Amino acid sequence: MTIADHDALIVSSGQVTITLPMGTQITIEDALLYPDSTRTLLSYRDIRKNSFHVETHEDNKEEFLLFTKLTRFGKQICEKISSLPTGLYFTYIKPIEHVAYKIIFQNVDTFQNWHDRLGHPGIGMMRKIISNLIGHDMENAKFPQNKDFCCTACATGKLILRPSYLKIRAEPLKFLERIQGDICGPIQPLSGPFRYFMVLINASTRWSHVSLLLTRNHAFTKIMAQLIKLKAHYPEHQIQSIQMDNAAEFSSRVFNDYCMALGIQVQHSVPYVHTQNGLAESLIK
Repeated sequence: MTIADHDALIVSSGQVTITLPMGTQITIEDALLYPDSTRTLLSYRDIRKNSFHVETHEDNKEEFLLFTKLTRFGKQICEKISSLPTGLYFTYIKPIEHVAYKIIFQNVDTFQNWHDRLGHPGIGMMRKIISNLIGHDMENAKFPQNKDFCCTACATGKLILRPSYLKIRAEPLKFLERIQGDICGPIQPLSGPFRYFMVLINASTRWSHVSLLLTRNHAFTKIMAQLIKLKAHYPEHQIQSIQMDNAAEFSSRVFNDYCMALGIQVQHSVPYVHTQNGLAESLIK
């Protein structure tokens, strides 16, 4: 529930071995497989069960977590893991070539055909579709059996790739160089008297801010107050552009004149092309 919320679908459990970037292998006796999760939580208990010692180390004012082992030559550092401002430590699991996760079914061929025809839905959606349609030869009761079903297309679509380092160097964004924003509402149920909320997010560091609104007309005053606060707190960083959609609150002449007076360029996305304001849209979701 901590990682995947209440609607998590655990498809498998058991022993698993993962490999960290420096080649350290960790075996987890009781692991839960949740394919839709974008992150994996590893406990200190599982690390210690693999005979590793855990200690913190500070290097150039940055904190690291070290996995060490005692050998006849002394203490050996097996893994060095970076820290986050939240107090957690993060690393990456080394992929084993190209592995598609497996789901267990009996009628594999029939399920594969309908899985492809319906556009590769997940297990839960397949159960709902099969139970509400006629004219097929599938039964929900035959879903979990002892044969393996593996969909490479689904695994490839869910594959999370790290961005290219070359692209990151070629397109650097400084702090507060570009801010994206959007308004959501009316929301149900209401948050007290507030019916809307506005989000602002920085494109480089993902700094974000949420403002509750009684009406959409209050958006201009809220964003003006936030710009003043940012300018006061970070005088060495200048806001160069603001990316908004074509809502009337962000396309008014008063708003454009105010941003022009501060030297801020206002950019509007193309109507119905939500990907141009994707950071704010994702934050709302």
